[in-house]
Amino acid sequence: MEKKSFYKDGPFNAHVILGAIAIAMIGVSIYLTNHYFGVKFPTSITDAAGMCNINSYFNCDTTTNSPASNIAGVPISLFGALIGTFLMAGFLFKDDEVEGTNHLILLVNGIGCLVLFLYSLIALGGLCPMCTVYYILSWAALFIFHKYSSHKFIGVKPIAAYFIIALITSGITWSSVNKKETEIQQIASSLLGQYWNLPNLGKPAVDSEFRIASASESFTDAPLQVTFFSDFQCPACKALSDNSHAIARKYEGKINIQYMYYPLDHNCNPNVQRPMHTLACQAAYLTTCLPEKFGKVHDDIFNNQASLTQKWLNDYAKKENVSECMQSPDTLKKVQEIIAGAKPFNISSTPTMLVNGVKIEGVLPLNQLYIILDDILAKAK
Repeated sequence: MEKKSFYKDGPFNAHVILGAIAIAMIGVSIYLTNHYFGVKFPTSITDAAGMCNINSYFNCDTTTNSPASNIAGVPISLFGALIGTFLMAGFLFKDDEVEGTNHLILLVNGIGCLVLFLYSLIALGGLCPMCTVYYILSWAALFIFHKYSSHKFIGVKPIAAYFIIALITSGITWSSVNKKETEIQQIASSLLGQYWNLPNLGKPAVDSEFRIASASESFTDAPLQVTFFSDFQCPACKALSDNSHAIARKYEGKINIQYMYYPLDHNCNPNVQRPMHTLACQAAYLTTCLPEKFGKVHDDIFNNQASLTQKWLNDYAKKENVSECMQSPDTLKKVQEIIAGAKPFNISSTPTMLVNGVKIEGVLPLNQLYIILDDILAKAK
């Protein structure tokens, strides 16, 4: 029986589809590789944010922080980009050995994708959206080869070339990873020295009922205790909020993050003497009226911060049937009691954090915050 060759004899439409799939595999893999470095070695508070993190179930951070995300520090997504490149190379050479090698690589890759897919579902309890896109692309490419190609053997020359390319690419990446790890180690000593020399101010006298992460009912029972003093119209607070979910996921079961209102708005904050963020108090009223939905309302407000209006807040309150609550004097009183809880800590700007009692003003880069939290955990053990 004559062997079928996809690259030589496959239909034009299938060639176009595989070409598009290969390019998409390369693009998705590059995105995932950049995301990996953004999570592992962030240089700013927004590095780990992106379209890959949809919610607590569909997000890339859980996968990125798992042991399966890398081999000796080299992200496995890098190999996805190489496979896409090898598929494109087949169009250039139109060689039976290249085709057979690509076919078997796709088969191994497809099995690997299935294993990772099941691992995410069962062990991690969630899915990485962009990883799932890569899995689908891989299986589609394998289907095309299964249909149009009967070459399934390893060619010595192609596999040797692929191995050398993969080795060089992995070596360069490994070197970059080690360089970044060295840089983090260099700042860790100085950063931890500063943190542990700062006074411990304790925690607010009254725990906030508004939690972003909750490992225990009592705030102080978790080894990591973080308090945010925040303002819903503060851009830096939004940056911190965007990454609070990554922090919560990384330290799940070990961290309590509570939210304390400190709106820079003279309408409810007696410490603010002039108009600044004139909707911040209204936003605080809205979340106060929906304590059981605090996480969602908190995210919705920050996600719409750039276009926040009184009408948006009123419509949201009307939809949730809390319009009267927002206007209630009791709601104002409750918000002001939370604001008053900031007084012992001399809060003058937002965001300000208490990390296990140590006051940190402004937005701390995520990698630096991880260094502090990891050290607190290590000392707790």
